[in-house]
Amino acid sequence: MAKERSKFQQKLDGFLRTLFFEESGKPKSADLLYSFLLAILFTLIYLMAYMLLLDPIEKLLSDASVTVRNIAEYLLPAAAGSALCLLIRHFLKERGKLALAAYLWMTALLIAVMLFALILIDWSDPKTEYGLFMALIGFPLIASILTGGIPALILHRKMMKKRAEAEKAKERPSWYK
Repeated sequence: MAKERSKFQQKLDGFLRTLFFEESGKPKSADLLYSFLLAILFTLIYLMAYMLLLDPIEKLLSDASVTVRNIAEYLLPAAAGSALCLLIRHFLKERGKLALAAYLWMTALLIAVMLFALILIDWSDPKTEYGLFMALIGFPLIASILTGGIPALILHRKMMKKRAEAEKAKERPSWYK
């Protein structure tokens, strides 16, 4: 006897089916699904970068001012995670647009999490509650998206420009025939 699924699980399944799959069960767009899964992978990479690097950065910069420590604790793990994510993008080669789409998914997820946090905070002290949320989740995600998304966009535009130049070079008539 199968376990009864909760209403939330049923609604989530319906949403994901509507977003990613056709009525027959086939994916609507493989790139859409791949980029979403890549966004989840990137998020996990950034999470691991923060988990592994926060303590060493804190110990290294223990004598520095709080501002310097905070900036370093947001940017250094984000840069390390971005390096890994852009390395993954390098291996995608022709499908490098998936990395850019993954960062767009991460931006959409960040906005959704920030809105969801507005619903969950205790409104008796919203500045403290939302400030804590932003310090723990918001700022690291924003730093991660910016340090990885901007280079991914630049690399994608560079690749598209190179591809357009290659197409143009193929069309050019040769005078040496």
